[in-house]
Amino acid sequence: MAVSKRESVLWSVYDPILDRTNYLMGTMHLKDLNAYTYAFLAEKYVPLVDSYSGEMHLEHASEADLHQYFQLPSDQSLSDYYTPRQFKRMSSIFYKITGVHMAEVIHLTPMAITNIIAEAFSYEDYGLALDHHLWSYATKLDKALYGLESVQDQIDILQSIPMQHQVTGLKQVLRNVNKYGKSIITLGDLYAQGKLHKLYSKSKKSLGPLKLLMLYRRNENMVNRFISLSKNQSLFAAVGAAHLSGKHGMLHLLRNQGYEIKPIFE
Repeated sequence: MAVSKRESVLWSVYDPILDRTNYLMGTMHLKDLNAYTYAFLAEKYVPLVDSYSGEMHLEHASEADLHQYFQLPSDQSLSDYYTPRQFKRMSSIFYKITGVHMAEVIHLTPMAITNIIAEAFSYEDYGLALDHHLWSYATKLDKALYGLESVQDQIDILQSIPMQHQVTGLKQVLRNVNKYGKSIITLGDLYAQGKLHKLYSKSKKSLGPLKLLMLYRRNENMVNRFISLSKNQSLFAAVGAAHLSGKHGMLHLLRNQGYEIKPIFE
């Protein structure tokens, strides 16, 4: 059965062999109204299953303190990767956007700085990012909790991103920071409109040569874990929205494994 061309952030994943319905949802790691557009829809279906999975087990991630992997080695600083003129200009732009002096974050990786800039263009209408909110909701319902990726998987990914790619990426962001900010806002708008195909296309394009590492391989691994978990219990899984669409996306990979995929709108 082909994946429906109708777009949704929430999909039923029916296993015809076990006669069991699972769910797969695309989320955003944001705290704004756009991200929460489908929160109530998710809360309608999480109670119907035995277990819940995020991209990774958030409690395990907290224990591992992933922030340390966004730090440069102790003998390095961000200024080492740019000319004095470049760094001065970058520091000025960064302060205008975030209100934070670059000196306060000079030991973070370029990718971490880019993430801070992205967050500066997002509103904080809620106390938790959507993915954390849904995890908390599942916890209150006493669901079995899992991650489609392990914490070590996440660490390996972070450590596999070439430093030169991060350096160049941050330089490009700050070269036209307003355009970058608009792209962040656009992704949120696309999510709120349920336009996952366009969201995926823009996300894939922004990843450039990292799409194999950051999307395709992760999609395959997360689908394998989804299948493994759902063999023993019904499952609601929530992952970043960009992982669902495309010919390498989780929905197509699950369909190719014999699951029946249907969009849910209410």
